[in-house]
Amino acid sequence: MTRSSAKRCAPDDSPPSQPDRAARGGSKRVQQQQSLGEFFSTKRGRVDGQAVPPGNAVHWRSVGATWVGTWGAPEPAARLAAFDLDGTLICTKSKGRFPKGADDWRFFHPDVPLVLRRMCQQGYRIVVISNQNGLRQAKGTTGLSKKATDFRTKVANIARALGVPLTILVATDKDYMRKPSPGMWSLAQLLNEGAAIDRAASFYVGDAAGRPAGWRPGVEADFSSSDLAFALNVGVPFYTPEEAFAAAVCARPEPLPLPPPTQREIAGLAPSQRNGDPAAHAALLDAVDRHVGKAKEDARGLLAVLVGPPACGKSTFARSHLALRGFERVNMDELKTRKKCTEAVRRALEGSACVVVDNTNPDAASRSPFIELARASGAGCIAIVFSHEPRNLTMHNNSFRAQLAQARYLSSLGPGHTDLGGIPGCDDRVPEVAFHSFFKRLELPSVAEGFQEVICHSFVPTFDTADDERLWNQHY
Repeated sequence: MTRSSAKRCAPDDSPPSQPDRAARGGSKRVQQQQSLGEFFSTKRGRVDGQAVPPGNAVHWRSVGATWVGTWGAPEPAARLAAFDLDGTLICTKSKGRFPKGADDWRFFHPDVPLVLRRMCQQGYRIVVISNQNGLRQAKGTTGLSKKATDFRTKVANIARALGVPLTILVATDKDYMRKPSPGMWSLAQLLNEGAAIDRAASFYVGDAAGRPAGWRPGVEADFSSSDLAFALNVGVPFYTPEEAFAAAVCARPEPLPLPPPTQREIAGLAPSQRNGDPAAHAALLDAVDRHVGKAKEDARGLLAVLVGPPACGKSTFARSHLALRGFERVNMDELKTRKKCTEAVRRALEGSACVVVDNTNPDAASRSPFIELARASGAGCIAIVFSHEPRNLTMHNNSFRAQLAQARYLSSLGPGHTDLGGIPGCDDRVPEVAFHSFFKRLELPSVAEGFQEVICHSFVPTFDTADDERLWNQHY
């Protein structure tokens, strides 16, 4: 939650509800096998149309790096009322950006407990979906950290104050479960005991809506648009807490349905609109074919130096297009040292072969040794530049390829599936510092360096399946 979200909370002098007073007093690839049958074994009673909590504890389980908490006995439902936690259901009493302890919280609006109870009575299942940093155990340690213990204590206090059966999903890692990726919604579906969810009748409420500074006088910009992007990924109506807990909503005995949602867009990358430039892509391949033909005609080698940040499509292009044209691929990640890369290029060019250097090659200094090898052997030399693609596209691709195995698995499961033991882990992603380092060092190549031609690559996404294309078009 940001400082701005504290300003958006109900004022300090708002009369707290009775539940609020009570609360204030109060792997990579193989994950742990986890059957969900135990989640559904709690006996249920009924009071005033609600399931009776069998105690005051939140019962926690782990599905990979995601925590699943239950308070009371949530029942399956076709409609979900889903909420972010920080800045949406609660904010800090201290008005700081981050809580100072397990007791540093209050409800966003004093009527939050009443509204959620009424939603539950209307037949909605209440689900809290939250990203949390710093809760995972340090390597070599066992048990929960103090921060993790404080968080669970806080959630238990919140659950008691709300007094409504809850499912709490907490993403503690940067994987497909972390918003805006929709993995936690898939998990909520799998916890729904086989009942299909009506997404059009469900909704999600969050404060990370991408609103600019000053959307209300004196309020800072939202820290991100991750909650809005999550709702767009899932395909459910999205509301901010100001809308979901507006005075008119809180005053109604039946708060649902909420008014029609505000139509919002996410600034920046829209994956579904990134179809690339097929004509420019075809022109690039024509240029490569021209240089390959010239090299064969002259009985000499051809060097192609790729220039671009991580996750911009260099390796895919090399494997999908250059390999078909007879290029040998040289890659630092695979050969491990620059010396081995230069030796591989030397051997290829001395044999009059075509070879592509599939590294980031951001500046003239990193490209110079390869250009010199081409010059010494009399080979042709071209550069193919990927760096003109927007940075957010490369970051998107980086997240997509790291989360793809998880996304494919969850996408393949039906609503009746209850065994989550097979969920794969998240693949390694390139650290963000690598992207920043590339663009800091970037010097666009030119013919003055020794290239015969510098060609710009136009990113055109290609996919193995239609479902992969759908997954790529999500926000990450």
